[in-house]
Amino acid sequence: MACAVACLALVTTGCSDDDDPEGEGPPASPTSSDVSSPTDESGPTDEPTTVAPATGPALKVKDVSLRMPEGWAVDNDDASFLVVGAADDGTALINLSSFPALNPDASIDRLARSTVKTGGYPPDSVLPPTTMAGQPAFHVAGEVGGDYSEEFGLIHDGEIVSVEFVLWRGPKTGWQEMVESVLATVELR
Repeated sequence: MACAVACLALVTTGCSDDDDPEGEGPPASPTSSDVSSPTDESGPTDEPTTVAPATGPALKVKDVSLRMPEGWAVDNDDASFLVVGAADDGTALINLSSFPALNPDASIDRLARSTVKTGGYPPDSVLPPTTMAGQPAFHVAGEVGGDYSEEFGLIHDGEIVSVEFVLWRGPKTGWQEMVESVLATVELR
């Protein structure tokens, strides 16, 4: 649940960052759908995604929705700010969240650094910016509490929107394709 912790911390701190008192950081420039694999140490690539969009059950929160892979199920949709989907084999989950941003003008770089700082990611977890739903998005990945997490986020209509993928256990093959297939379905309304 690094996503919930990170988003709550971002909301309550206003995305503050002691290393960047001006709060601007370098400008974020979107790149192709960079997605790293937990088994690929080379990091993200600039190759566009060619994976078919996921067609499974939908996760929806506020003005955001996505599709999970076939066989996945909604695990928890009781909160107005966070919904959770789980793999049928119990090896992974997807957290979709939307929280009010205290600083709706925060840069993607600043959001990424704040997510790493408050979400338990290792310090070197910020990856190059990417896109989500056609918008510039941050991308962080690394081990959080013993699980591999990969998170993408942006600000939409004053809300910090985050999609977090968590791999609990099990094989890592197909991870990148799964992430790409879900991200291809993210819709902002």
